[in-house]
Amino acid sequence: MRNIHLRCIDLNSKYCPCLLAQTNNCVFCSQLRGENTCDCNWCGVCVLYEKFWQTAVEGQGEKVLSRLEEETEYTIVKAMADHMYILEFPVSALLAEQLQKTGSFVFLRKPDDPQFCQFPVGIMDVTANKIKVAIEVVGPKSGRIFWKGNRRLTVKGPYYNGVFGQPWIENLTGGRVLVVAGGIGQAPALPLVKKLVENKNQVIAILAPGKVKTLFIEEELRQLGVTVEPVRSMRQNGMKRLEETIRGKIDLVVSAGPDEQHQAVIAAMQAAGINIPMAATNNATMCCGEGICGSCEKESKNGEKLKLCKVQSDVESVLGE
Repeated sequence: MRNIHLRCIDLNSKYCPCLLAQTNNCVFCSQLRGENTCDCNWCGVCVLYEKFWQTAVEGQGEKVLSRLEEETEYTIVKAMADHMYILEFPVSALLAEQLQKTGSFVFLRKPDDPQFCQFPVGIMDVTANKIKVAIEVVGPKSGRIFWKGNRRLTVKGPYYNGVFGQPWIENLTGGRVLVVAGGIGQAPALPLVKKLVENKNQVIAILAPGKVKTLFIEEELRQLGVTVEPVRSMRQNGMKRLEETIRGKIDLVVSAGPDEQHQAVIAAMQAAGINIPMAATNNATMCCGEGICGSCEKESKNGEKLKLCKVQSDVESVLGE
């Protein structure tokens, strides 16, 4: 599979330089990691320069722009099997606009809960300053959202590294794309498909109900002109259908679901001897979203330690076995 050079997702955004740059732990700038040589794989901006320019010109020392944090109230749009819900809630026009970017996600928690109770949730849709998300209750953090019927939320964002291989999705035009989405992974698949269709790509989607026990984006995908192929089980039926489809002309494969699904897709492509780009949803454990806590850090196949809340990488390097 074709590779993506490592880069920080916040590069060239208002959230750079960040706390990592301030503490000389920048994931992009070698000199802000204490090295003597500049080997940053130039992307049009010098983080080192931006850091010192900010200090010198503003005269207020090093500052880090905080993410937006807003209190709101959610509505349950749909309740699904096994404590899975689709929620919708209003946010400011500014936050809604920033969450339009591919791979966007937010952190949610109850307003009175401490910061460590927050957990990441991918954006399913943004319309009229309202955002839609899908939540699976898997522990105390996600369970707190529904505690005692109180529907107040604190929303923090935007964060952008919700999908690996983001450049493929943003830049591919007029291609043929295979999207594989299972269970709750259907939620982050929806905005990815919308972006692909917007860029005039032909999209084929293999959907499996998984733990959700329903194909809750099927109708909307069909309305977008997507060819939808439902399967009973991704493991038993979906991978076989994928192997058949990728032997045709496919320019990009997108996997939305658990890491086990991503790895199965990688294995199927390798077995078929097919070398095409791949994008996949980011399932890394995240607690802060800023690369500080270390919970998302993972060693790539070539031994690099990557902060997966920040770093864009090729899928096979991060998830391949």
